[in-house]
Amino acid sequence: GLFDATFCTSETGNLTSVRKRALLVETYGDGGFDYAGNSRHDIAVFDAAREAIVVAPDRAAARWQKTHGSELFPSRKPGWKTILRMLRAHQWLKNTLIVVPTVLNHQYLNLPLLLACFLAFVSFSAAASAIYIINDFFDASIDRRHPTKKNRPFASGMLSVPFGLMVSACLVVISFAIALFLPPLFMAVLAGYLVMTTAYSVAIKRMLLIDVFTLATLYTMRILAGATVTGIPVSFWLLAFSIFFFLSLALVKRYVELDGTEIEKGIRIAGRGYRMEDRDIIAQGGVAAAFGSAMVLALYIDGNSVRELYEYPWMIWPLAPAVLYITLRIWVLARRSEMHDDPVVFIISDWRSQIVILIGAILLVTAGL
Repeated sequence: GLFDATFCTSETGNLTSVRKRALLVETYGDGGFDYAGNSRHDIAVFDAAREAIVVAPDRAAARWQKTHGSELFPSRKPGWKTILRMLRAHQWLKNTLIVVPTVLNHQYLNLPLLLACFLAFVSFSAAASAIYIINDFFDASIDRRHPTKKNRPFASGMLSVPFGLMVSACLVVISFAIALFLPPLFMAVLAGYLVMTTAYSVAIKRMLLIDVFTLATLYTMRILAGATVTGIPVSFWLLAFSIFFFLSLALVKRYVELDGTEIEKGIRIAGRGYRMEDRDIIAQGGVAAAFGSAMVLALYIDGNSVRELYEYPWMIWPLAPAVLYITLRIWVLARRSEMHDDPVVFIISDWRSQIVILIGAILLVTAGL
């Protein structure tokens, strides 16, 4: 094997510094071993080693290395791109759902409402990033075995866990500090979001089906947050559409994870509650949810409330097939193994989806003129 022997701290003694040096000298002799370390506690061992190798040192170990000229493997200094990857800044676009009630109520130019939505967006983004950090911390060992997630800052070792936890705590404080300037009901939704996302990261994501319903609910909570900061009521139709639409996307996410994992039948995917043989039922449920979202939208468009909001309600009928096109196309690509890990990110970056969304937005605005 690779290792001939191991030495470690036990209940009777902490194997560090001079204790570690004494054990190694007793076992291999003075100067009879090479040693790699990174902290001030390793300096005593460096002095007894044949060759000292200093890896990502702290200040004391760095000073020792400069004095003795031993081999150095410096730490990789993370740049802003690494920090943004830790925060998952690209995921902040999901929080634009906060503005949905304002847009659907035709308050495009209401500056006070738009400012409130912006503050809510920043607050939710800070909270979401804080939880993403916690989630990546719990998933680091699993991510290291994933073909793409292995490059995440914690899984790859680019950022330290203490640094990430410190940033996470600061982001939570910032999130609630901003929420103080918004209606109290927003604070309640934000707190509920944090509790639910934390529960998801710790346990729910390993629960069969409950995880995808939770993800759909978390997306819908962003819309509810937008309603609380603007005072605009959210209709049953919007909530029903959101649940079905985002349930379909959550099921795509699980399908893609299964598709990109090589496991035998009967064995659950690491960190999840699904097996390889679940792929077909996941796909069937996801496609059914996609049709459900389009059906809810069609029923809403045919209702009396649309005639009150829109001067030309017939102009928004294409939205139902447009939604179905986006979701079904995602499922086709997922079945072809051509789908991004996150379908929401795919929709944002896919030019065909962008065109459909742009046309839909133009139709909504024009129909309300």
